Amino acid sequence: MSDRLIPVRAWAQNVFGEHKPHPNTLLNWIKNGRIAPLPIKVGHQYFCNPEARYVDPSAAKLERMIDGR
Repeated sequence: MSDRLIPVRAWAQNVFGEHKPHPNTLLNWIKNGRIAPLPIKVGHQYFCNPEARYVDPSAAKLERMIDGR
């Protein structure tokens, strides 16, 4: 795991390439906990771990229900 943080927009570019989500969508994801580990706000900008991933909470809940956890 890297100690370096990168801007969320750079993370989105790395993960999604030319199909990266709109900045408003990224803010929505941050506020709804869909990026793990959760980005942190420094000044007026959010930063996250370069190895962060998009998480769909409803899919995770469904998976837990199917697995019986």
